[in-house]
Amino acid sequence: MTITYWRPVRISLLAVTLGAVLLVAGKLVLYPSTGNLAVTPFEFPESVPLADWQLQKSAPLKIIDTSEVKAARKYEYQKNSIALEIEMRYVVNTIGDVESMMKGHTILKSSTGKLALASTQGVGLHGILQKQNRLYLSSCINPRGSATVTAEQFRYNRNTLDWQPNRILFWLLGRGNIQDKRCLWTQMSVPLDKTTPEDANKILQNAWVSWYGWWQPKFPEP
Repeated sequence: MTITYWRPVRISLLAVTLGAVLLVAGKLVLYPSTGNLAVTPFEFPESVPLADWQLQKSAPLKIIDTSEVKAARKYEYQKNSIALEIEMRYVVNTIGDVESMMKGHTILKSSTGKLALASTQGVGLHGILQKQNRLYLSSCINPRGSATVTAEQFRYNRNTLDWQPNRILFWLLGRGNIQDKRCLWTQMSVPLDKTTPEDANKILQNAWVSWYGWWQPKFPEP
């Protein structure tokens, strides 16, 4: 009786497995060069609202053609006597290591300091670093999942959140990989000549929460 009961279950599982294998095999035959597909163009807007801050100006940042950075822009805000600078970079095919990106693409190239990790409820993780007379906050806004700083955190989001039917279909149609290795890399900073590091940290964290809240639901389409 038990054997009779489990037989249709086994047949169903075999049918699903066979179907999946055939889909993958067909995809590999029909779309062998998925990994080399061009990235959908994206440009940062000239103006982004930030609660309690006044935008002073914004301008594109220079990027290298061979870089994983495909778009970049710098925003400058003012509140009372405090000036806030925000650099945004649209990064593709990344491992999500913010510290490495900072040392490779920003004025922190020569920095030997380590990012101090911090967490904000509802947002995720960010890193803090003081260099000379500025305090920096940096993080990676993920296509799915909370913000991350390290490669391990970024990989965890990809492994747990990208295996969804729409992403699998996206891959089967030859439009990209299942794991979405893109990042809106954010670097904020304020000078320390008019505030203490402790107060600057609070200023950056408050700005970061507002900035993340605006950008995460507007993450670029793949």
